[in-house]
Amino acid sequence: MKHLILSLLLVPALTIPAFSQAFEAEAILSKRDDGGTFRAWILAASKSQIRYKTTKVSTDFVEAKTSDFATIFLVEPPDYAAAIDLYEGRKYKEAQEAFASVKDRCKPIAAMPDNFHTLAAFHEMECCRHLGDYEGLAVVLKTFLKEPLTRENQLRQLDLYIMWDAVRALAWDRVLVIASERDEEALPGYQRAQVAYCKGLALDNLERGREALIEYSVAMTADSGASEIITQQAGIKALGVYHKDPEVKVAIQNWGTEDENKNSSGYTRLTEAAALAVFYEKFISLGKTLPADLKAFTKYLAPK
Repeated sequence: MKHLILSLLLVPALTIPAFSQAFEAEAILSKRDDGGTFRAWILAASKSQIRYKTTKVSTDFVEAKTSDFATIFLVEPPDYAAAIDLYEGRKYKEAQEAFASVKDRCKPIAAMPDNFHTLAAFHEMECCRHLGDYEGLAVVLKTFLKEPLTRENQLRQLDLYIMWDAVRALAWDRVLVIASERDEEALPGYQRAQVAYCKGLALDNLERGREALIEYSVAMTADSGASEIITQQAGIKALGVYHKDPEVKVAIQNWGTEDENKNSSGYTRLTEAAALAVFYEKFISLGKTLPADLKAFTKYLAPK
């Protein structure tokens, strides 16, 4: 205890924020000078310094510069791993709450690269996105500090949140501009699906339905349907475009009558809608059945 008190008296100028000593984050540290590697329990950190114990039960701690270490590897904590399991199991509401808890608990290491405070906050926003809770996403994003993130896809996702916030605000011209800027960019499938879906929403709401159909199709196929919620929503939105199409309505009225014209664009789009409705019901519904007016498209499959 004397050593602990003495340590506190000797470091009055440290910039590490004062956090509860109850927090600790297991880590593997590798020293730069001799390459020695050891296990430690980090109590707090700033951008330039860390405070750690060398044994879990120790009451003493060490203050050091982060530059003294070649590597500081944070071990994944059990509560973060459990939250990831919920997320990967698509239990987004439960995962959102779990990530929020991890975020609060891990705040003492928020300045470290790829720390679990920042990663939990990032995944909390991803849960909001999957749940369609764009208000909640905006709230978390407002206080989110991106500097500790180092992974390219995560940094790009932060940029995409600006697009989702424009969707929240129903600012369709802005959504269209933001999404179109990504058209020529190489994106992983799950991010291409987001961009295409939001661009489809913008075109749809700007009364450019036929262009929206192209984007909804991309959204459904960009990552082979792995973005299940976007795939489902894009399918419903695309069927909505067909349902509003005046030429499709004429084709429905003329179906099976002497006025039916199988060479008309309306007939072609009606059979496209029918095929999509059947595909939706069989493969992408996720238990969410189509509204009656859209499910009715299944009656208009083109004869084989």
